[in-house]
Amino acid sequence: MIAQAPLDVHIENLLVFIEKAGLDTSQVQDEQTLSTCYIGALEALQGRKSKGKYRETHIVFDHDQASEFSRLLSDDDLTVLDDKNQAEVIAREPDPLVEKKAVLLGSAIECLGVLSSEHKCLFDFLITDIFLMPSKEASGGSTSSAIGVIWANPKITHRIPDVVEFIVHELTHHAMFIDEYRYGHYDHRALMSPDSWAQSAILKIARPLDKVIHSIVVAAEIVMFREKFIGHPSAPLVHPPTPRILAQLVASLDSVEQVIDRQERAGITSVSSRTKALLSGARDIVESDRLCKYRTT
Repeated sequence: MIAQAPLDVHIENLLVFIEKAGLDTSQVQDEQTLSTCYIGALEALQGRKSKGKYRETHIVFDHDQASEFSRLLSDDDLTVLDDKNQAEVIAREPDPLVEKKAVLLGSAIECLGVLSSEHKCLFDFLITDIFLMPSKEASGGSTSSAIGVIWANPKITHRIPDVVEFIVHELTHHAMFIDEYRYGHYDHRALMSPDSWAQSAILKIARPLDKVIHSIVVAAEIVMFREKFIGHPSAPLVHPPTPRILAQLVASLDSVEQVIDRQERAGITSVSSRTKALLSGARDIVESDRLCKYRTT
């Protein structure tokens, strides 16, 4: 989410997150103490201890330990809106390729730091644990009930740039989780209504409004990460090519704006001003001159 909010904003978000956990932000003196207080806030707010340290994200590929982490993603506090059935996506059997996948993931994290120091700095603060578990359906995921934890399942045929994009994708979700703690993005009661669904920018299917807004911010971040740091691949393996992402972003933004407008005309306020600002920022990215050659007509 670095392309849509500067690093300073994310640091401020972390300080608010720590305050909401009841911790004293006067203890924050530098990056290390900020990270320590953040991990303490995770335990206070979500009851989760972590072995991760600043600049030492805990990568878990032991099957028993990873299985424990997988339960965190099955316990989403918004299970009514969990339309993708994450509890059934993660397989339970051991993965014979897990060590190779862990090496690939580690290389991609290192590569992220070479490409963008700000993305890597945000990663070092936000992501405490990554666990590897197999799946026949997905390459990984995150949930708001386990902030700081990423489930990863890269294919060993993925190239390092593809895995870097996966990391940026999941990092953006976690930045959004923290941002929501500060600003409040949605009225979750309004999201329960079936008429609040819109078209996802990533999956191209109808999903609850909060998940679609996440997909928009993620898609915009991937496009700008390509533009600024990694280039626009012709045959990417994790996300679609840039022209297709931009076309899907336009359709998704149009869909979300129609839902918000319809609800507001009915007297329902489903999203906050902060959320509207994020959507406006994503629209600006889609329409920016620097990406005009990738837009389809």
